Amino acid sequence: MHMNTISGLVLDNGEPVYTQEYIQSLRNADKKRPDALKIIAQRGGQERMLAIDADIKIVGGSRGGSKSFSSLMEVLKDIKNPDFHATILRNEKDDLQSLVTDSYKLFSQFGTYNKSQNDMTWNFNNGGWLKFSYYAGAYQDFKTRFQGRQYAYVCIDEGTQCPYKKFKYLLTNNRNAAHIRNRFWITCNPDPESWVRKFIDWWVDEDGYIIPERDGVIRYCFMDGDTPDSIYWGDTREEVYEQCKGIIDKLWKDSYEELGYTKLEMFIKSATFIRADVSENIKLISTDASYIANLAQQDEEQRMRDLEANWNWKAAGDDMIKFEDMEEFFDNAEQVGDGVDRASADIAFTGGDNFVMWHWKGNHIVDLQVLRLDSKTLVSCIQAKLSEWGVEEQNFTYDLQGIGQYLKGFFPLAVPFNNQAAPVAMSRQEEDGVRYLYKDLKSQCAWLFYKVIKERRISIDSALLERKYSGDGFKNLALRQILQKERKMLRRDENSDDRGFKLLPKSKAKRYVGHSPDFFESLLYRMIFSLTKTKNKKIKGLWMLSGEQCQGDARQETVLRGYSERVYETLYHQQGD
Repeated sequence: MHMNTISGLVLDNGEPVYTQEYIQSLRNADKKRPDALKIIAQRGGQERMLAIDADIKIVGGSRGGSKSFSSLMEVLKDIKNPDFHATILRNEKDDLQSLVTDSYKLFSQFGTYNKSQNDMTWNFNNGGWLKFSYYAGAYQDFKTRFQGRQYAYVCIDEGTQCPYKKFKYLLTNNRNAAHIRNRFWITCNPDPESWVRKFIDWWVDEDGYIIPERDGVIRYCFMDGDTPDSIYWGDTREEVYEQCKGIIDKLWKDSYEELGYTKLEMFIKSATFIRADVSENIKLISTDASYIANLAQQDEEQRMRDLEANWNWKAAGDDMIKFEDMEEFFDNAEQVGDGVDRASADIAFTGGDNFVMWHWKGNHIVDLQVLRLDSKTLVSCIQAKLSEWGVEEQNFTYDLQGIGQYLKGFFPLAVPFNNQAAPVAMSRQEEDGVRYLYKDLKSQCAWLFYKVIKERRISIDSALLERKYSGDGFKNLALRQILQKERKMLRRDENSDDRGFKLLPKSKAKRYVGHSPDFFESLLYRMIFSLTKTKNKKIKGLWMLSGEQCQGDARQETVLRGYSERVYETLYHQQGD
């Protein structure tokens, strides 16, 4: 029986569309005798990823669903067009290595690759190109790198890590003057805290799973504002326009109509979500049967996301500080505050944990020190660093728990941070009530740190964010990435029966972070200076709480002082003027 090869349909470029029967015969032949030069989409998710057409295509699901590889395959559609320009991005340059390796399997017959870390570009034989890039760094630096660039195809791999603001800016680069179909891909694994989760809400059921009937369905949107909460959605362009025609009408110019455009075509984009499932990645499963078993044996939270592709599942509480909050913190203008040089440290000189010490000038982070040394050497290094930074001993705080006790004799004027101490009242009237607000001092300082992050009252030297560190559970990671991971430690312990806010214990936090959150925890300690003053700085009219009254605090050189937030802020700014 003769097989029909051509379906009778043609693509926009005039190329014929093959029948499903013929494509399946090619897949079957490839199984018997694999040919590296034959590139055939797998049936199921990969085929749908490449076939469904939309301006914005979000491809998400379980790990191993061939999302990243499919994003590379999308390039093949225009690889012979001399005017085709494309970019695929991940967070850091170092994150791109697996994509680059896979790209050789697809593109070697079509061009050559520039291996330079400063270029990372496939130059195709007919003149087009694909550039691998990254989106980490301050927003203004990011804008500068991409300003004026044009790409017919843009893909953000692991898009849940990319801030919404940067995604929207990249949309402005998704253009060309060669009549090539512009398209924008985002590949990702489920993350209930990301902006992507809000963007795809229509496709997700109340339990966090993609609704089968909506998988791959195209909708329309107008993205107003800086958050996904302000997107206008509809089943048709007309439906979207009716919701925001006032905005669109103001943006419309008659000259656009002369070019053949309409308001609906120009300003309203099509978008879809396509689920990728590891069960449909036959090539992976057939060569590595243990992959699914490995996903299944993770902790419950990771299993629900990586294998079950659940977009809602959270094991305990919620991340209080979101990804976007940290990006705003990274980009925030310098917060001078009172300008006092201070240092906060998490003590470690055994095992795989890091000693981390931050240098603060007011509310601005200007430096940090990360060490793994023996106790004697560590003390001398701390002393030297405090001197270098110009930090007086009474403005140094460190974790008193465990091996932190060792430092007490060397730094008698410092402010030891007792995690389990009682929370500090800010006025005499609050003394009875504060214990119902916070479980302990650490929980109180964690909450205060959460507030200053949300209110953008702290900042960090941007150069520090690119420094790379290693520890138990991570290797050669930029500080920016480390802090984004460790922000997950700051969440409420939902399993506690105690009244008030209780920070998730460090033992549980490690599960969410993937390692001991030494960097982030030592940031929290800075907030103790919002609650303490040295005893020789007496300020008239303030209620003083003696050190003997503080639960678990044995220091004699300092006393805790409670006062209202209003009074403190007044003094705080007066001292800085």
